Amino acid sequence: MKKFFVTIFALILLTATAHAQIQTYTGSGEYLMSEDENVDFAKSRAAIEAERNILDQVCVYVKGQSSMIDNELDSDEVISIGAGILHVTDTKYKLLDDAQGILVKATVTAQIDIEELKTLLNQAIAERQR
Repeated sequence: MKKFFVTIFALILLTATAHAQIQTYTGSGEYLMSEDENVDFAKSRAAIEAERNILDQVCVYVKGQSSMIDNELDSDEVISIGAGILHVTDTKYKLLDDAQGILVKATVTAQIDIEELKTLLNQAIAERQR
């Protein structure tokens, strides 16, 4: 009986992992450091830019909303899906001397589960139809 449950558990585990479609993406970002900033801050800004670059490659447009006040654009919002499923696996930095200061370049490697992205998209579509 114990072997039966172990076999069932193994089958469920294999079935769950067999459907996962993990894809790896690489993005790059840059940040020019000013005199008032430190290297850690510049690295984090460059990494954020690199992650945005990855999201631009993967992300799916879901909803856009703009509001006008007195015929002027007050706010412009785009809601997209992707940030919650981005799993960073590696980040590398380069510091370069630039004529204007120190340029920090970040290269980020991240994995995204495509099935998880599809699930989020289906939820967004269901909410939109309500």
